[in-house]
Amino acid sequence: MKNRQQGKISLVILLSIISVFIVGCWDSRELSTLSLIAGLGFDLDPATKRATLTYQSIVPSQVKPSPSMGGGEGKQTGSGGLQSIQLDHDTGLSPYEVLNRYTQHGSRIPFYQHTQVIVIGKAAAEHGLYPFLDTVIRNPAGRPNILLAISDNKASDILAVEDGMENIQAVGMANIIKLSARFSKYPAVTCLDFTSRFIGKTTAPVAPIMGVFEETGPEGKRQKKIRINGTAVFKGDKMIGKLNEQESSGLLWVINQIEKGFVIIPEASLEIIGSKTKIIPELTGGKIKITVEIEEEANLIQYNNARNITPDLIHQLEKAQAREIESQVKAVIKKSMALNADIFDFGGAVHRKYKKEWKKMEPRWDDIYPTIEVSVKVKTRLDEIGDINKAIMTE
Repeated sequence: MKNRQQGKISLVILLSIISVFIVGCWDSRELSTLSLIAGLGFDLDPATKRATLTYQSIVPSQVKPSPSMGGGEGKQTGSGGLQSIQLDHDTGLSPYEVLNRYTQHGSRIPFYQHTQVIVIGKAAAEHGLYPFLDTVIRNPAGRPNILLAISDNKASDILAVEDGMENIQAVGMANIIKLSARFSKYPAVTCLDFTSRFIGKTTAPVAPIMGVFEETGPEGKRQKKIRINGTAVFKGDKMIGKLNEQESSGLLWVINQIEKGFVIIPEASLEIIGSKTKIIPELTGGKIKITVEIEEEANLIQYNNARNITPDLIHQLEKAQAREIESQVKAVIKKSMALNADIFDFGGAVHRKYKKEWKKMEPRWDDIYPTIEVSVKVKTRLDEIGDINKAIMTE
């Protein structure tokens, strides 16, 4: 009797699972009718103000496994040398018009659920992202968590480069952005992140900048590569400046987005294993003071000295590491003040603590921000030094 009841329960569960899968397929579309858009690029002609949209589409029948999956040589080609991606371009008076033109010449319906990255050309970024961003965010077929990047030239140039271990370039670009953020070099920013900062009025949006570089390959041939080479700073929707690598890392320290990575000092290299940042605003006599408190933990992974590692030396390494972090943070604060762009959301911190006073400060935040006094306090702790505490190198 007990076994029969268990059998009935199992049957009910199985039927429930099958029904979910059946219902979930009611709106399915054949792959052969879709154009899978892996990457999008927006460019603007400053003279004519005409927008150009570049589509990087996947050719499913030609995609081979990437080297990380045990196949291929990292090129965007399939069997017989056929391309695993296809580039299409359209030009029009507005991004929305261009986006709709794809269906006029394409044989497939554009499908954006697999879009990895949207690249904005430099001219478009400096003119203003709002028309491009509004078109993407309001597109019901799109996703707000698509990664956003700025090209240091044209977006179409970035999407045309065959680089990386992935067969599909947009996938490789997305991985570059994610890995850079994971190791605390440059921020990873989605369309939703950018839009949230833009809507916030006082917080300046940022996005990684990607460029095309040439280097000599293993056989002596010149080949193009894509690299992140900065962080774009915006005022509203217009790009107004750029952070270098040190300043970009400083930004991540302040906004509490340090995951992993390394801090390099003259005596040693240290691996970051944990970090926490607090932004503490104080309002005194009508003036704002911000204190940035950073607590960090690290492991020693390389030691370039002949001294044995003693508690006193560990303390010195911790202080040297704190000075390097402080230097990165102060560098980005200085650049932010020069651009008059609150990339740290200091305004949000003031708003949360001083809600009543913020109502009067918000309209004048552009005038207030450059006058803020910012104090940086860094506390570091060295956890592991390895299996030995003696120096391998001797004087």
